[in-house]
Amino acid sequence: MGVANWGMIWTAIMPLAVILYYFFRKKYKDQRVSSTLFWQERMKELQASPYLKKLQHHLLFYLQLVALIFCVVALIEPFSESETLAGNDFIFIVDTSATMLAGSPTHFEKQQVQMKKLASQAGGKPVTIVTTGVSPEVVIRNEQNVERVEKAIDELAVSYENAEMEQTILFADTLATNDSTIIHIFTDYLDRAILANKTGQSYQVHGFSEKLTNVAIRQLGLSETDNGIRGIVQVVNNSEKTMNATVRLSSGSFEKAVEVKLEAAEELLVPFEALPNHKLWQAELEVSDDYAADNTMATYLAPPVNAIVIDSALHELIASGFRSLALDVSLAEATQLQPDAGLPIVTNQRDLLEATTPILMFGRNDENPFEVTGQIETKPHPLFTYASLDEVYVSQLYPSFENYETIATIDDHPFIQISPKGDIVVLTDIQLTDWPLSPSFPLFLWSAMESLSGDAEFLGFFQPNEHRSVSLASPTGEWGIFRDGAYRHSYIEGNGPFAAPNEPGVYQVVGDEKDMTMIVQLTSQEKELSAGASYAMGQAKAAQDTVRFSFVPFIIGIVLLLVLLEWEVYRRGITTR
Repeated sequence: MGVANWGMIWTAIMPLAVILYYFFRKKYKDQRVSSTLFWQERMKELQASPYLKKLQHHLLFYLQLVALIFCVVALIEPFSESETLAGNDFIFIVDTSATMLAGSPTHFEKQQVQMKKLASQAGGKPVTIVTTGVSPEVVIRNEQNVERVEKAIDELAVSYENAEMEQTILFADTLATNDSTIIHIFTDYLDRAILANKTGQSYQVHGFSEKLTNVAIRQLGLSETDNGIRGIVQVVNNSEKTMNATVRLSSGSFEKAVEVKLEAAEELLVPFEALPNHKLWQAELEVSDDYAADNTMATYLAPPVNAIVIDSALHELIASGFRSLALDVSLAEATQLQPDAGLPIVTNQRDLLEATTPILMFGRNDENPFEVTGQIETKPHPLFTYASLDEVYVSQLYPSFENYETIATIDDHPFIQISPKGDIVVLTDIQLTDWPLSPSFPLFLWSAMESLSGDAEFLGFFQPNEHRSVSLASPTGEWGIFRDGAYRHSYIEGNGPFAAPNEPGVYQVVGDEKDMTMIVQLTSQEKELSAGASYAMGQAKAAQDTVRFSFVPFIIGIVLLLVLLEWEVYRRGITTR
Protein backbone atom coordinates (compact mmCIF):
# COMPACT_ATOMS: atom_id res chain seq x y z
CA MET A 1 0.00 0.00 0.00
CA GLY A 2 1.33 3.44 -0.89
CA VAL A 3 0.74 6.74 -2.67
CA ALA A 4 2.21 7.94 -5.94
CA ASN A 5 1.85 11.73 -5.57
CA TRP A 6 2.69 13.00 -2.10
CA GLY A 7 3.11 16.49 -3.55
CA MET A 8 -0.66 16.96 -3.57
CA ILE A 9 -0.97 16.45 0.19
CA TRP A 10 -1.19 20.23 0.63
CA THR A 11 -4.75 20.05 -0.69
CA ALA A 12 -5.73 18.62 2.72
CA ILE A 13 -6.08 22.22 3.98
CA MET A 14 -9.14 22.62 1.76
CA PRO A 15 -11.52 20.59 3.98
CA LEU A 16 -10.12 22.36 7.07
CA ALA A 17 -10.76 25.76 5.49
CA VAL A 18 -14.35 24.76 4.73
CA ILE A 19 -14.92 23.64 8.34
CA LEU A 20 -13.47 26.86 9.80
CA TYR A 21 -15.51 28.97 7.46
CA TYR A 22 -18.64 27.05 8.38
CA PHE A 23 -18.07 27.47 12.14
CA PHE A 24 -17.53 31.21 12.07
CA ARG A 25 -20.05 32.35 9.53
CA LYS A 26 -22.97 34.35 10.80
CA LYS A 27 -26.28 32.65 10.88
CA TYR A 28 -29.53 33.80 12.46
CA LYS A 29 -32.74 32.02 13.05
CA ASP A 30 -36.04 33.32 14.36
CA GLN A 31 -37.54 31.16 17.06
CA ARG A 32 -40.80 31.71 18.96
CA VAL A 33 -40.95 30.70 22.62
CA SER A 34 -43.95 30.81 24.90
CA SER A 35 -42.13 32.07 27.98
CA THR A 36 -38.80 33.26 29.23
CA LEU A 37 -38.31 29.96 31.04
CA PHE A 38 -38.22 27.96 27.86
CA TRP A 39 -35.91 30.51 26.26
CA GLN A 40 -33.43 30.19 29.09
CA GLU A 41 -33.46 26.37 28.83
CA ARG A 42 -32.89 26.60 25.06
CA MET A 43 -29.92 28.92 25.51
CA LYS A 44 -28.35 26.63 28.12
CA GLU A 45 -28.54 23.72 25.72
CA LEU A 46 -26.90 25.69 22.89
CA GLN A 47 -24.15 26.97 25.17
CA ALA A 48 -23.39 23.46 26.45
CA SER A 49 -22.58 22.10 22.94
CA PRO A 50 -22.80 24.90 20.40
CA TYR A 51 -20.63 23.35 17.65
CA LEU A 52 -22.16 19.89 17.93
CA LYS A 53 -25.65 21.31 17.62
CA LYS A 54 -24.66 23.19 14.50
CA LEU A 55 -23.21 20.08 12.88
CA GLN A 56 -26.26 17.98 13.75
CA HIS A 57 -28.48 20.18 11.62
CA HIS A 58 -26.33 20.19 8.46
CA LEU A 59 -26.39 16.86 6.62
CA LEU A 60 -25.55 18.57 3.35
CA PHE A 61 -22.39 19.90 4.96
CA TYR A 62 -21.32 16.40 6.00
CA LEU A 63 -21.73 15.04 2.51
CA GLN A 64 -19.82 17.91 0.94
CA LEU A 65 -17.02 17.56 3.46
CA VAL A 66 -16.65 13.80 2.90
CA ALA A 67 -16.66 14.26 -0.88
CA LEU A 68 -13.95 16.88 -0.59
CA ILE A 69 -11.83 14.59 1.60
CA PHE A 70 -12.12 11.78 -0.97
CA CYS A 71 -11.06 14.20 -3.71
CA VAL A 72 -7.94 15.05 -1.71
CA VAL A 73 -7.19 11.31 -1.29
CA ALA A 74 -7.63 10.77 -5.04
CA LEU A 75 -5.15 13.57 -5.81
CA ILE A 76 -2.37 11.80 -3.91
CA GLU A 77 -3.09 8.63 -6.00
CA PRO A 78 -3.11 5.77 -3.47
CA PHE A 79 -2.29 2.27 -4.73
CA SER A 80 -1.50 -1.24 -3.59
CA GLU A 81 1.31 -3.51 -4.81
CA SER A 82 1.28 -7.26 -5.28
CA GLU A 83 3.65 -9.80 -6.72
CA THR A 84 3.23 -10.53 -10.42
CA LEU A 85 4.41 -13.22 -12.80
CA ALA A 86 7.89 -12.94 -14.26
CA GLY A 87 7.71 -11.88 -17.89
CA ASN A 88 5.88 -9.23 -19.85
CA ASP A 89 3.40 -11.49 -21.68
CA PHE A 90 2.36 -15.12 -21.32
CA ILE A 91 1.27 -18.11 -23.37
CA PHE A 92 -0.68 -20.85 -21.59
CA ILE A 93 -0.42 -24.27 -23.29
CA VAL A 94 -3.26 -26.41 -21.93
CA ASP A 95 -3.10 -30.19 -22.23
CA THR A 96 -6.62 -31.36 -23.15
CA SER A 97 -5.80 -35.06 -23.63
CA ALA A 98 -7.83 -37.78 -21.91
CA THR A 99 -5.21 -38.49 -19.22
CA MET A 100 -5.93 -35.05 -17.74
CA LEU A 101 -9.16 -36.60 -16.39
CA ALA A 102 -7.17 -38.73 -13.93
CA GLY A 103 -7.49 -38.10 -10.20
CA SER A 104 -10.22 -36.60 -8.03
CA PRO A 105 -10.48 -33.68 -8.50
CA THR A 106 -9.05 -34.28 -11.95
CA HIS A 107 -5.71 -32.97 -13.14
CA PHE A 108 -7.58 -30.76 -15.58
CA GLU A 109 -9.67 -29.13 -12.82
CA LYS A 110 -6.55 -28.52 -10.73
CA GLN A 111 -4.79 -26.94 -13.68
CA GLN A 112 -7.77 -24.66 -14.29
CA VAL A 113 -7.46 -23.39 -10.71
CA GLN A 114 -3.71 -22.88 -11.20
CA MET A 115 -4.26 -21.04 -14.50
CA LYS A 116 -6.79 -18.67 -12.94
CA LYS A 117 -4.41 -17.97 -10.08
CA LEU A 118 -1.58 -17.11 -12.47
CA ALA A 119 -3.91 -15.04 -14.64
CA SER A 120 -4.84 -12.91 -11.62
CA GLN A 121 -1.12 -12.37 -10.92
CA ALA A 122 -0.44 -11.30 -14.49
CA GLY A 123 -1.46 -7.76 -13.58
CA GLY A 124 -3.08 -6.95 -16.90
CA LYS A 125 -0.25 -8.32 -19.01
CA PRO A 126 -1.27 -10.04 -22.29
CA VAL A 127 -2.28 -13.69 -21.96
CA THR A 128 -2.66 -16.18 -24.84
CA ILE A 129 -4.24 -19.62 -24.33
CA VAL A 130 -3.48 -22.53 -26.70
CA THR A 131 -5.02 -26.00 -26.44
CA THR A 132 -3.14 -29.13 -27.51
CA GLY A 133 -4.02 -31.67 -30.20
CA VAL A 134 -3.29 -32.60 -33.80
CA SER A 135 -4.45 -29.09 -34.71
CA PRO A 136 -3.57 -26.74 -31.81
CA GLU A 137 -6.22 -24.09 -31.26
CA VAL A 138 -5.81 -20.51 -30.01
CA VAL A 139 -8.59 -19.85 -27.49
CA ILE A 140 -7.71 -16.21 -26.74
CA ARG A 141 -4.88 -14.03 -28.05
CA ASN A 142 -3.07 -11.30 -26.08
CA GLU A 143 -6.02 -10.77 -23.72
CA GLN A 144 -5.37 -8.26 -20.90
CA ASN A 145 -8.80 -8.35 -19.24
CA VAL A 146 -8.51 -10.75 -16.29
CA GLU A 147 -12.23 -11.52 -16.25
CA ARG A 148 -12.18 -12.56 -19.91
CA VAL A 149 -9.12 -14.72 -19.32
CA GLU A 150 -10.78 -16.47 -16.38
CA LYS A 151 -13.97 -16.98 -18.39
CA ALA A 152 -11.96 -18.59 -21.21
CA ILE A 153 -10.26 -20.87 -18.68
CA ASP A 154 -13.61 -21.94 -17.23
CA GLU A 155 -14.89 -22.82 -20.72
CA LEU A 156 -11.95 -25.11 -21.53
CA ALA A 157 -12.80 -28.82 -21.87
CA VAL A 158 -10.97 -32.09 -22.38
CA SER A 159 -10.88 -33.20 -26.04
CA TYR A 160 -9.64 -36.79 -25.38
CA GLU A 161 -7.25 -36.72 -28.35
CA ASN A 162 -3.47 -37.08 -28.10
CA ALA A 163 -1.74 -33.99 -26.77
CA GLU A 164 0.91 -33.86 -29.53
CA MET A 165 2.81 -31.65 -27.10
CA GLU A 166 5.96 -31.17 -29.17
CA GLN A 167 3.92 -29.98 -32.15
CA THR A 168 1.87 -27.66 -29.92
CA ILE A 169 5.00 -26.13 -28.37
CA LEU A 170 6.39 -25.40 -31.84
CA PHE A 171 3.11 -23.70 -32.69
CA ALA A 172 3.18 -21.67 -29.46
CA ASP A 173 6.73 -20.53 -30.19
CA THR A 174 5.45 -18.81 -33.33
CA LEU A 175 3.03 -16.79 -31.18
CA ALA A 176 5.76 -15.46 -28.86
CA THR A 177 6.36 -11.76 -29.53
CA ASN A 178 9.76 -11.26 -27.84
CA ASP A 179 12.30 -12.66 -25.38
CA SER A 180 10.18 -11.62 -22.39
CA THR A 181 7.39 -14.06 -23.30
CA ILE A 182 6.91 -16.88 -20.78
CA ILE A 183 5.27 -20.10 -22.00
CA HIS A 184 3.43 -21.92 -19.20
CA ILE A 185 2.67 -25.57 -19.99
CA PHE A 186 -0.16 -27.15 -17.99
CA THR A 187 0.00 -30.93 -18.31
CA ASP A 188 0.41 -34.08 -16.23
CA TYR A 189 3.89 -34.94 -17.45
CA LEU A 190 6.35 -33.51 -19.97
CA ASP A 191 9.73 -35.01 -20.76
CA ARG A 192 12.56 -32.50 -20.36
CA ALA A 193 14.08 -33.77 -23.59
CA ILE A 194 11.30 -32.05 -25.55
CA LEU A 195 12.49 -28.66 -24.27
CA ALA A 196 16.21 -29.47 -24.09
CA ASN A 197 17.10 -27.89 -27.44
CA LYS A 198 14.74 -24.93 -27.17
CA THR A 199 16.78 -21.89 -26.11
CA GLY A 200 14.75 -19.08 -27.62
CA GLN A 201 11.97 -18.95 -25.00
CA SER A 202 11.41 -19.43 -21.30
CA TYR A 203 9.17 -22.32 -20.23
CA GLN A 204 7.33 -23.10 -17.01
CA VAL A 205 6.02 -26.68 -16.86
CA HIS A 206 3.23 -27.38 -14.37
CA GLY A 207 2.99 -31.13 -13.86
CA PHE A 208 1.86 -33.64 -11.23
CA SER A 209 4.30 -35.79 -9.32
CA GLU A 210 1.71 -37.98 -7.58
CA LYS A 211 1.46 -41.57 -8.81
CA LEU A 212 -2.10 -42.71 -9.40
CA THR A 213 -3.59 -46.19 -9.68
CA ASN A 214 -4.87 -47.25 -13.08
CA VAL A 215 -6.11 -50.46 -14.68
CA ALA A 216 -6.92 -50.19 -18.41
CA ILE A 217 -8.47 -52.21 -21.21
CA ARG A 218 -5.74 -52.07 -23.82
CA GLN A 219 -7.29 -54.21 -26.56
CA LEU A 220 -10.58 -55.94 -27.36
CA GLY A 221 -10.58 -58.52 -30.13
CA LEU A 222 -13.20 -60.83 -31.65
CA SER A 223 -12.83 -63.79 -33.99
CA GLU A 224 -15.13 -66.37 -35.49
CA THR A 225 -14.67 -70.02 -34.44
CA ASP A 226 -16.54 -73.25 -34.94
CA ASN A 227 -18.17 -72.75 -31.54
CA GLY A 228 -19.26 -69.20 -32.18
CA ILE A 229 -17.56 -65.89 -31.47
CA ARG A 230 -14.41 -65.82 -29.32
CA GLY A 231 -13.50 -62.61 -27.54
CA ILE A 232 -10.25 -61.61 -25.85
CA VAL A 233 -9.90 -58.60 -23.55
CA GLN A 234 -6.36 -57.44 -22.77
CA VAL A 235 -6.22 -55.83 -19.32
CA VAL A 236 -3.15 -53.99 -18.01
CA ASN A 237 -2.38 -52.89 -14.47
CA ASN A 238 -0.33 -49.69 -14.68
CA SER A 239 -0.22 -49.35 -10.89
CA GLU A 240 2.42 -50.30 -8.36
CA LYS A 241 0.08 -52.44 -6.30
CA THR A 242 -2.20 -55.43 -6.77
CA MET A 243 -5.65 -54.59 -8.13
CA ASN A 244 -8.89 -56.62 -8.20
CA ALA A 245 -11.29 -56.03 -11.08
CA THR A 246 -14.29 -57.40 -12.95
CA VAL A 247 -14.24 -57.62 -16.73
CA ARG A 248 -17.66 -57.55 -18.43
CA LEU A 249 -18.31 -58.27 -22.10
CA SER A 250 -21.77 -57.45 -23.42
CA SER A 251 -23.79 -57.17 -26.61
CA GLY A 252 -27.44 -56.21 -26.44
CA SER A 253 -29.05 -58.20 -23.63
CA PHE A 254 -26.18 -60.72 -23.46
CA GLU A 255 -23.54 -60.19 -20.78
CA LYS A 256 -20.66 -62.22 -19.39
CA ALA A 257 -18.38 -61.28 -16.47
CA VAL A 258 -15.02 -62.57 -15.19
CA GLU A 259 -13.30 -61.70 -11.90
CA VAL A 260 -9.54 -61.04 -12.26
CA LYS A 261 -6.63 -60.16 -9.99
CA LEU A 262 -3.69 -58.26 -11.44
CA GLU A 263 -0.32 -57.87 -9.82
CA ALA A 264 1.65 -54.65 -10.17
CA ALA A 265 2.48 -53.91 -13.84
CA GLU A 266 0.84 -57.18 -14.95
CA GLU A 267 -0.80 -57.72 -18.35
CA LEU A 268 -3.60 -60.28 -18.56
CA LEU A 269 -5.57 -61.76 -21.47
CA VAL A 270 -9.17 -62.54 -20.44
CA PRO A 271 -10.85 -64.95 -22.92
CA PHE A 272 -14.60 -65.24 -23.55
CA GLU A 273 -15.66 -68.39 -25.37
CA ALA A 274 -18.82 -69.42 -27.25
CA LEU A 275 -20.28 -65.94 -27.59
CA PRO A 276 -23.42 -65.38 -29.67
CA ASN A 277 -23.02 -64.22 -33.26
CA HIS A 278 -23.44 -60.49 -32.62
CA LYS A 279 -21.46 -57.76 -34.38
CA LEU A 280 -21.23 -54.95 -31.82
CA TRP A 281 -19.57 -55.76 -28.47
CA GLN A 282 -18.54 -53.62 -25.50
CA ALA A 283 -16.08 -54.45 -22.73
CA GLU A 284 -16.27 -52.73 -19.35
CA LEU A 285 -13.82 -52.84 -16.47
CA GLU A 286 -15.16 -52.46 -12.94
CA VAL A 287 -12.24 -51.43 -10.76
CA SER A 288 -11.49 -48.84 -8.09
CA ASP A 289 -8.77 -46.78 -9.80
CA ASP A 290 -8.04 -43.10 -10.41
CA TYR A 291 -8.71 -43.01 -14.16
CA ALA A 292 -12.03 -44.15 -15.65
CA ALA A 293 -11.71 -43.08 -19.31
CA ASP A 294 -9.83 -46.27 -20.28
CA ASN A 295 -12.17 -48.66 -18.45
CA THR A 296 -14.48 -49.19 -21.45
CA MET A 297 -13.90 -50.25 -25.05
CA ALA A 298 -16.09 -51.29 -27.98
CA THR A 299 -15.44 -53.25 -31.15
CA TYR A 300 -17.29 -54.39 -34.24
CA LEU A 301 -16.93 -57.76 -35.97
CA ALA A 302 -16.48 -56.75 -39.62
CA PRO A 303 -14.90 -58.58 -42.58
CA PRO A 304 -11.32 -57.72 -43.64
CA VAL A 305 -10.86 -55.02 -46.27
CA ASN A 306 -7.18 -55.30 -47.23
CA ALA A 307 -7.26 -57.78 -50.16
CA ILE A 308 -8.98 -58.21 -53.52
CA VAL A 309 -8.90 -60.70 -56.42
CA ILE A 310 -8.90 -59.37 -60.02
CA ASP A 311 -9.66 -61.28 -63.20
CA SER A 312 -6.44 -61.28 -65.22
CA ALA A 313 -8.45 -60.84 -68.42
CA LEU A 314 -9.34 -57.28 -67.42
CA HIS A 315 -7.23 -54.28 -68.39
CA GLU A 316 -4.06 -53.75 -66.33
CA LEU A 317 -5.22 -50.23 -65.34
CA ILE A 318 -7.81 -51.75 -62.99
CA ALA A 319 -5.14 -53.66 -61.05
CA SER A 320 -2.93 -50.56 -61.00
CA GLY A 321 -5.78 -48.51 -59.60
CA PHE A 322 -6.35 -50.94 -56.73
CA ARG A 323 -2.60 -51.18 -56.01
CA SER A 324 -2.55 -47.40 -55.57
CA LEU A 325 -4.93 -47.93 -52.64
CA ALA A 326 -2.27 -50.04 -50.82
CA LEU A 327 -4.38 -53.20 -51.18
CA ASP A 328 -3.14 -56.75 -51.55
CA VAL A 329 -4.06 -57.40 -55.21
CA SER A 330 -4.15 -60.96 -56.57
CA LEU A 331 -4.56 -61.76 -60.30
CA ALA A 332 -6.29 -64.97 -61.34
CA GLU A 333 -7.55 -66.59 -64.49
CA ALA A 334 -11.32 -66.54 -65.00
CA THR A 335 -11.47 -70.30 -64.47
CA GLN A 336 -9.53 -70.03 -61.20
CA LEU A 337 -11.73 -67.43 -59.52
CA GLN A 338 -13.25 -68.80 -56.32
CA PRO A 339 -16.75 -67.39 -55.92
CA ASP A 340 -17.05 -68.48 -52.28
CA ALA A 341 -13.63 -67.34 -51.02
CA GLY A 342 -15.06 -64.32 -49.23
CA LEU A 343 -12.72 -61.77 -50.87
CA PRO A 344 -14.13 -59.18 -53.30
CA ILE A 345 -13.68 -60.12 -56.96
CA VAL A 346 -13.28 -57.77 -59.93
CA THR A 347 -14.32 -59.45 -63.19
CA ASN A 348 -16.55 -59.33 -66.26
CA GLN A 349 -17.94 -62.85 -65.80
CA ARG A 350 -21.72 -62.72 -65.78
CA ASP A 351 -22.19 -66.04 -63.95
CA LEU A 352 -20.17 -64.88 -60.89
CA LEU A 353 -22.95 -62.46 -59.96
CA GLU A 354 -24.81 -65.44 -58.55
CA ALA A 355 -21.99 -66.18 -56.07
CA THR A 356 -22.01 -65.18 -52.42
CA THR A 357 -18.76 -63.25 -52.61
CA PRO A 358 -18.99 -59.47 -53.39
CA ILE A 359 -18.41 -58.61 -57.06
CA LEU A 360 -17.23 -55.48 -58.88
CA MET A 361 -18.01 -56.03 -62.54
CA PHE A 362 -16.49 -54.07 -65.47
CA GLY A 363 -18.29 -54.91 -68.72
CA ARG A 364 -20.02 -58.19 -69.58
CA ASN A 365 -18.76 -61.36 -71.23
CA ASP A 366 -22.23 -62.40 -72.41
CA GLU A 367 -23.29 -59.29 -74.36
CA ASN A 368 -22.01 -56.88 -77.01
CA PRO A 369 -21.68 -53.11 -76.38
CA PHE A 370 -23.52 -50.34 -78.20
CA GLU A 371 -22.48 -46.74 -78.81
CA VAL A 372 -23.50 -43.77 -76.62
CA THR A 373 -22.62 -40.06 -76.89
CA GLY A 374 -24.19 -38.25 -73.92
CA GLN A 375 -22.86 -37.09 -70.56
CA ILE A 376 -22.96 -39.12 -67.38
CA GLU A 377 -25.75 -38.32 -64.92
CA THR A 378 -25.52 -39.70 -61.38
CA LYS A 379 -27.90 -40.14 -58.47
CA PRO A 380 -26.95 -39.48 -54.81
CA HIS A 381 -24.94 -42.50 -53.68
CA PRO A 382 -21.87 -43.13 -51.47
CA LEU A 383 -19.89 -44.29 -54.52
CA PHE A 384 -19.98 -40.75 -55.89
CA THR A 385 -19.22 -38.87 -52.68
CA TYR A 386 -15.64 -38.17 -53.82
CA ALA A 387 -15.66 -39.55 -57.38
CA SER A 388 -17.21 -36.99 -59.71
CA LEU A 389 -17.95 -38.36 -63.20
CA ASP A 390 -18.76 -35.05 -64.89
CA GLU A 391 -15.73 -35.04 -67.23
CA VAL A 392 -15.58 -38.79 -67.94
CA TYR A 393 -16.09 -39.89 -71.57
CA VAL A 394 -17.66 -43.27 -72.39
CA SER A 395 -17.99 -44.43 -75.98
CA GLN A 396 -19.93 -47.70 -75.56
CA LEU A 397 -22.15 -49.41 -72.97
CA TYR A 398 -23.33 -52.95 -72.39
CA PRO A 399 -26.98 -53.84 -71.92
CA SER A 400 -28.22 -53.42 -68.37
CA PHE A 401 -29.51 -55.94 -65.82
CA GLU A 402 -33.15 -56.08 -64.88
CA ASN A 403 -34.18 -55.49 -61.27
CA TYR A 404 -30.83 -53.81 -60.51
CA GLU A 405 -30.73 -50.29 -59.07
CA THR A 406 -29.33 -47.78 -61.55
CA ILE A 407 -27.22 -45.02 -59.98
CA ALA A 408 -25.60 -43.56 -63.13
CA THR A 409 -26.86 -43.20 -66.70
CA ILE A 410 -25.73 -42.04 -70.17
CA ASP A 411 -28.46 -40.99 -72.60
CA ASP A 412 -30.93 -42.60 -70.21
CA HIS A 413 -29.08 -45.91 -70.56
CA PRO A 414 -27.83 -47.48 -67.29
CA PHE A 415 -24.09 -46.99 -66.77
CA ILE A 416 -23.54 -48.16 -63.17
CA GLN A 417 -25.91 -50.49 -61.35
CA ILE A 418 -26.19 -52.08 -57.90
CA SER A 419 -27.44 -55.66 -57.55
CA PRO A 420 -29.94 -56.66 -54.83
CA LYS A 421 -27.11 -58.22 -52.79
CA GLY A 422 -24.83 -55.18 -53.18
CA ASP A 423 -22.66 -56.08 -56.18
CA ILE A 424 -21.47 -53.14 -58.30
CA VAL A 425 -21.78 -53.36 -62.10
CA VAL A 426 -20.01 -50.88 -64.43
CA LEU A 427 -21.48 -51.47 -67.88
CA THR A 428 -18.40 -50.63 -69.94
CA ASP A 429 -14.85 -51.83 -70.48
CA ILE A 430 -11.96 -49.69 -69.31
CA GLN A 431 -10.63 -49.49 -72.87
CA LEU A 432 -13.96 -47.95 -73.99
CA THR A 433 -13.56 -44.87 -71.74
CA ASP A 434 -10.97 -42.31 -70.61
CA TRP A 435 -11.98 -42.81 -66.98
CA PRO A 436 -8.57 -44.21 -65.83
CA LEU A 437 -7.02 -40.84 -66.79
CA SER A 438 -9.31 -39.03 -64.35
CA PRO A 439 -8.55 -38.56 -60.59
CA SER A 440 -12.04 -39.84 -59.91
CA PHE A 441 -11.12 -43.39 -61.00
CA PRO A 442 -9.04 -44.44 -57.95
CA LEU A 443 -11.54 -42.61 -55.72
CA PHE A 444 -14.34 -44.68 -57.25
CA LEU A 445 -12.33 -47.88 -56.71
CA TRP A 446 -11.76 -46.91 -53.07
CA SER A 447 -15.46 -46.23 -52.54
CA ALA A 448 -16.34 -49.49 -54.28
CA MET A 449 -13.91 -51.39 -52.07
CA GLU A 450 -15.41 -49.82 -48.97
CA SER A 451 -18.90 -50.77 -50.17
CA LEU A 452 -18.01 -54.37 -51.09
CA SER A 453 -15.66 -55.28 -48.25
CA GLY A 454 -17.12 -53.31 -45.41
CA ASP A 455 -20.33 -53.61 -43.49
CA ALA A 456 -23.07 -51.29 -44.72
CA GLU A 457 -24.17 -50.78 -41.10
CA PHE A 458 -20.68 -49.89 -39.77
CA LEU A 459 -18.92 -46.62 -40.60
CA GLY A 460 -15.61 -47.51 -38.93
CA PHE A 461 -13.28 -46.93 -35.97
CA PHE A 462 -12.22 -43.36 -35.19
CA GLN A 463 -9.95 -41.60 -32.75
CA PRO A 464 -11.40 -38.70 -30.73
CA ASN A 465 -11.89 -35.62 -32.93
CA GLU A 466 -10.39 -37.40 -35.94
CA HIS A 467 -11.04 -35.77 -39.32
CA ARG A 468 -11.40 -38.28 -42.14
CA SER A 469 -12.96 -38.59 -45.56
CA VAL A 470 -15.82 -41.09 -45.42
CA SER A 471 -18.15 -42.44 -48.07
CA LEU A 472 -21.54 -40.96 -47.20
CA ALA A 473 -24.42 -39.86 -49.39
CA SER A 474 -28.05 -39.00 -48.65
CA PRO A 475 -30.79 -37.10 -50.52
CA THR A 476 -30.50 -34.09 -48.20
CA GLY A 477 -26.74 -34.37 -47.62
CA GLU A 478 -27.12 -34.12 -43.83
CA TRP A 479 -26.22 -36.74 -41.22
CA GLY A 480 -26.99 -36.60 -37.51
CA ILE A 481 -24.59 -37.98 -34.87
CA PHE A 482 -26.31 -39.57 -31.85
CA ARG A 483 -25.15 -41.33 -28.71
CA ASP A 484 -27.58 -43.27 -26.54
CA GLY A 485 -30.40 -41.53 -28.38
CA ALA A 486 -29.08 -38.04 -27.58
CA TYR A 487 -28.21 -35.72 -30.48
CA ARG A 488 -24.56 -34.54 -30.56
CA HIS A 489 -23.96 -32.70 -33.83
CA SER A 490 -24.50 -32.87 -37.60
CA TYR A 491 -22.30 -33.48 -40.61
CA ILE A 492 -23.11 -31.77 -43.91
CA GLU A 493 -21.74 -33.49 -47.01
CA GLY A 494 -19.31 -31.34 -48.94
CA ASN A 495 -18.43 -29.11 -45.95
CA GLY A 496 -15.00 -30.58 -45.34
CA PRO A 497 -13.98 -33.98 -43.94
CA PHE A 498 -16.09 -35.93 -41.50
CA ALA A 499 -15.21 -35.07 -37.86
CA ALA A 500 -15.58 -37.74 -35.18
CA PRO A 501 -16.93 -36.78 -31.73
CA ASN A 502 -14.46 -36.03 -28.93
CA GLU A 503 -15.68 -38.47 -26.31
CA PRO A 504 -15.00 -42.21 -26.80
CA GLY A 505 -18.02 -44.48 -27.20
CA VAL A 506 -20.50 -45.97 -29.65
CA TYR A 507 -22.37 -43.51 -31.88
CA GLN A 508 -25.13 -43.74 -34.45
CA VAL A 509 -24.74 -41.86 -37.76
CA VAL A 510 -28.26 -41.30 -39.03
CA GLY A 511 -29.19 -40.13 -42.53
CA ASP A 512 -32.48 -39.95 -44.40
CA GLU A 513 -32.62 -43.63 -45.28
CA LYS A 514 -29.62 -45.12 -43.50
CA ASP A 515 -28.38 -45.76 -39.96
CA MET A 516 -24.75 -46.70 -39.32
CA THR A 517 -22.67 -47.43 -36.23
CA MET A 518 -19.42 -45.61 -35.48
CA ILE A 519 -16.95 -46.38 -32.69
CA VAL A 520 -14.65 -43.73 -31.17
CA GLN A 521 -11.71 -45.20 -29.24
CA LEU A 522 -8.92 -43.80 -27.11
CA THR A 523 -5.42 -44.23 -28.48
CA SER A 524 -2.97 -46.44 -26.60
CA GLN A 525 -1.03 -43.35 -25.42
CA GLU A 526 -4.10 -42.12 -23.57
CA LYS A 527 -4.35 -45.37 -21.58
CA GLU A 528 -1.08 -44.86 -19.69
CA LEU A 529 -0.69 -42.38 -16.84
CA SER A 530 2.62 -40.61 -16.26
CA ALA A 531 3.78 -38.49 -13.35
CA GLY A 532 6.31 -35.68 -13.51
CA ALA A 533 7.38 -32.74 -11.39
CA SER A 534 7.01 -29.07 -12.29
CA TYR A 535 10.14 -27.31 -13.55
CA ALA A 536 11.36 -24.24 -15.41
CA MET A 537 13.68 -23.87 -18.39
CA GLY A 538 15.05 -20.61 -19.77
CA GLN A 539 15.03 -17.09 -18.38
CA ALA A 540 12.78 -14.23 -19.47
CA LYS A 541 14.11 -10.74 -20.10
CA ALA A 542 12.61 -7.40 -18.98
CA ALA A 543 10.57 -9.07 -16.28
CA GLN A 544 8.55 -7.23 -13.61
CA ASP A 545 8.27 -8.52 -10.05
CA THR A 546 5.36 -6.40 -8.80
CA VAL A 547 2.28 -4.71 -10.20
CA ARG A 548 0.34 -1.68 -8.94
CA PHE A 549 -3.42 -1.52 -8.52
CA SER A 550 -4.65 2.09 -8.26
CA PHE A 551 -7.55 3.00 -5.95
CA VAL A 552 -8.31 6.23 -7.87
CA PRO A 553 -11.11 4.73 -10.04
CA PHE A 554 -12.87 3.43 -6.92
CA ILE A 555 -12.50 6.79 -5.16
CA ILE A 556 -13.94 8.65 -8.14
CA GLY A 557 -16.91 6.32 -8.03
CA ILE A 558 -17.46 7.10 -4.32
CA VAL A 559 -17.25 10.85 -4.99
CA LEU A 560 -19.84 10.60 -7.75
CA LEU A 561 -22.14 8.68 -5.39
CA LEU A 562 -21.75 11.36 -2.69
CA VAL A 563 -22.56 14.10 -5.21
CA LEU A 564 -25.72 12.21 -6.13
CA LEU A 565 -26.70 11.98 -2.45
CA GLU A 566 -26.06 15.71 -1.99
CA TRP A 567 -28.40 16.47 -4.85
CA GLU A 568 -31.13 14.30 -3.31
CA VAL A 569 -30.66 15.94 0.12
CA TYR A 570 -30.86 19.39 -1.42
CA ARG A 571 -33.95 18.44 -3.42
CA ARG A 572 -35.81 17.19 -0.39
CA GLY A 573 -34.91 20.29 1.63
CA ILE A 574 -33.63 18.33 4.61
CA THR A 575 -30.81 20.75 5.30
CA THR A 576 -31.40 23.91 7.29
CA ARG A 577 -30.34 27.07 5.46
